[in-house]
Amino acid sequence: MVRLLDALDRARADPGEDFHFALQLDRLFQSVEGEEELGDETRLHLDEMDGEYLLPELVDNLEGWYIDHTFRSARDALDQFEDAIADAEDREWVNIASQYQYRRIRLKAGLQGHDVTNELEEVLEFLENCHTDDSPSFTTSIIEAAIDNTDDIPDPHRDRWIDLIKKNADAYRTDNRFNQLREYLRLLHEFKRACDRDTSDVETALVDSYRREAELVERESLLQKADILQSGVAECAEYLSDEQKRNWKQEALQARRTGTETELHELNPGDLDVDGFEGESLQQAVAEEMEHNTQVYVDWFKHVKQASGSGSYALYCLALSSSLIPDPNKIRLSTEEFVISQLVSRRIISPEAHTLSVDPSDSESIPNNYSHYAAGKMSSLGNALYRLIKEGHLTLSHIFHIFTIGDTLSPDTEAFLTDALLELHEDNHRPALFLFVPHLEATIVDTLQSVGRPAYTIIDDGTQQQLLGGLFIDGRDLFGRHYAIYLRYRYTSREGMNLRNRLSHGQLRYRNANYLNAVLTLFDTLKCLITLNSADYLNYFGIPQETLSPSTQYDQETDLSLFTDLNKQIIGYGTSTDGHTLVVIRENGHEDHTELFVDRGRVHRYLIDGTGLTRDEIENEIDQLRDDYPNIPDSIDYTWLDQNDLILHTITDVIDDQTAAPADAPTQDTIIEHAKVRGIDESTTRTALRRLEERDDITTGEIDGETVVPADECLNIFEQATSVTGIGETLAWRVADHFDSEQAFLDADQDAFQAVPGIGPDRADRLATDRTSPSTVSEE
Repeated sequence: MVRLLDALDRARADPGEDFHFALQLDRLFQSVEGEEELGDETRLHLDEMDGEYLLPELVDNLEGWYIDHTFRSARDALDQFEDAIADAEDREWVNIASQYQYRRIRLKAGLQGHDVTNELEEVLEFLENCHTDDSPSFTTSIIEAAIDNTDDIPDPHRDRWIDLIKKNADAYRTDNRFNQLREYLRLLHEFKRACDRDTSDVETALVDSYRREAELVERESLLQKADILQSGVAECAEYLSDEQKRNWKQEALQARRTGTETELHELNPGDLDVDGFEGESLQQAVAEEMEHNTQVYVDWFKHVKQASGSGSYALYCLALSSSLIPDPNKIRLSTEEFVISQLVSRRIISPEAHTLSVDPSDSESIPNNYSHYAAGKMSSLGNALYRLIKEGHLTLSHIFHIFTIGDTLSPDTEAFLTDALLELHEDNHRPALFLFVPHLEATIVDTLQSVGRPAYTIIDDGTQQQLLGGLFIDGRDLFGRHYAIYLRYRYTSREGMNLRNRLSHGQLRYRNANYLNAVLTLFDTLKCLITLNSADYLNYFGIPQETLSPSTQYDQETDLSLFTDLNKQIIGYGTSTDGHTLVVIRENGHEDHTELFVDRGRVHRYLIDGTGLTRDEIENEIDQLRDDYPNIPDSIDYTWLDQNDLILHTITDVIDDQTAAPADAPTQDTIIEHAKVRGIDESTTRTALRRLEERDDITTGEIDGETVVPADECLNIFEQATSVTGIGETLAWRVADHFDSEQAFLDADQDAFQAVPGIGPDRADRLATDRTSPSTVSEE
């Protein structure tokens, strides 16, 4: 166990670094208590420590008790724990002594007929003397053990335990270390409840901690403030009044909207190379979607953790959730109305406004508008992880556990990542980021070497380690295409955030060294570790039983708007018989091929040569593609749109669906947008509307410059209004648009007519007295 030896040497050289060895001990003792078979390498390195340090004999006795159930081994282990604690205290290894104290209590409490009164008294005195030097990670474990054994704590000692927890909480409150403060407040609340003590003061302190932290971070990040307030509402809901909850939620919403505009510059429509977006409405929509997605992620994680009993398992499932990574195919489809990527090259412009290069569009490039989608999606994930840490649902031990399952990291890489995690947990986001980013690369290289995959490239003089950008460019097979594109966008590409290179060259903006980038880099490190070493994680956790994956087409109305385009014609679509996959068939006359899109959470695009193919020819081509691409479903129920009658019937249905009231008049633009959902592009819809009007199936009019398709009752109101002196067609359409039904028009008085835009008192009086009845109009 190389890390154990390395961490022991580090503690011997510098007692202040003993946390790393304590962490390795925690992992080792967990394995023994869980009756896991220690590996040959672990045995070998324990043998190397024999005679030099007391750990090997202690491990043998612990195995004798937990695996062989030999009581004598347990008694010997208890004696050896006392020696280990004394040795650690002599060496000033406070964290290591805490770890030995904790494990001794667990061992003694598990022996039938034995209590831990003496051990709890001894560890209480130990913590009272050195609680300021001990890591909260190990102190909290001891307090949890005390809570589990409160029956063995006499009343005077209970008061001392409460005072100890309060002192720790007060120290972290003074230093504004709110994560640690709340850890101790939660423990204090639990300890007092176990002792039947009043907890109102602790509940007030919890509420105050969120309020105080939100006010402090407001100067640095409004998005961070929003997450803190939302976490406060989530954890302290039963301690807050209804008015407080409403105020906090409203304050959080306003902070997120403002923060989206001022902090998430990737979402600024002015920075996008597309037209047709309203800046304010887009930012408003992004803020609301981010808030919704953040809450979905938080609720999902808590659900999985509760169902499985493991925060590490929930984190594992989260890392394997495909919906968290932007889908470049969907992004290209959603923006192709605005960007003709086949005909123009894209200029790559840095945030400093320098043109860096011009490169042609290709399937592996980062799509236009990618930053908008990636920033919104990943910011929601970062906010959710931040909130989970704040609320205590995602702890350091959960993250450490993920790092250690594969046992692929070098001792130095793991040590740096451990330091980064501690900085993140203490809300020191900039130091955490500067530790995480370079060791993302170290994590990837260590893991590739461990699983026997090359991380090197051949050069004239031999080999050299492949650069991170090269690993991502060639990483389709390593990470999957979508995730490889995301990693390039985030860390190494000039088209994207280029986080690794800007940080390395001192070009990272100070405001971007924030909590979101720190926590997302941690997540990417975990995801890369799990993805590259999937065998070990599948062996440990199994196939994830629940992930945050995209919704399927099952029991949902088919939406084809993503695939419609002015220059390309959808000729058919289908769903798999199980309802989970959408298939869209589209002709591309510009390139003389038929496109097949398969949407099963992610969009896959396949090409069929030629256009104007018969349905049988298309189905045969799809059958041939299926042999090589398992994403294409075996059985598809097709609907073909290459029939004029079907298109006309579909447009008529759209008009009926958008006619909300008997006298409604949906606009032509509304009809066009909803026709796209049915797979009919704008040009075809306009043609269909003209044909329907020529056949007298519909009538069109113009209200305030917008073309509308009025219902029959709307037409009747229009005709009656035009019969009144002084009411021309423009005002008549406004009158028709104002009333929901013909009866409402007939019942209207002068005041009701005067509410119509452009109708003054005189016209209102004439409309109320001179309007003709429907029968009179028809006779004339």
